[in-house]
Amino acid sequence: MESQVKSPALVMRVVRIAFIVSGFLYFYVALKLTGQAQQPVASSLQWALTIVAFACLIFGFNARRFLAQPAASPAEKTPTSEQLKRWMTTSVISLALFEACILFGFALHVMGAPLWRVALLFSAGIASMLLWSPGERPDAGSGEFPQS
Repeated sequence: MESQVKSPALVMRVVRIAFIVSGFLYFYVALKLTGQAQQPVASSLQWALTIVAFACLIFGFNARRFLAQPAASPAEKTPTSEQLKRWMTTSVISLALFEACILFGFALHVMGAPLWRVALLFSAGIASMLLWSPGERPDAGSGEFPQS
């Protein structure tokens, strides 16, 4: 039984909510898990993971710009279904990068990093997901999601 998705914006909303819920679930698991490592984690590793996590946030907010293909000439316009696929792909990649920031915070927690650093990464990742928006979808006037 095939169902036709009427609104790609609705699909993105559901995916975004799922990512936000998973971020809070990681936070809940981190609260229940004691993060005491056998040996203290090197400060340089903590800073490296923190910098990579913030790089993920920056790239997540700018993924559409980095992953967009060059504009085609008017004669070779990309079909709407291809534009929608690209829009949804870049949106999911952005959300995954925000989730990566949360996962870096989780990894630091398991390694026994200071609570302020872990809380910073968790809150930055979740706040980024809440503040981010997928932007205007390419077929804003058509209303239906073409089947592939």
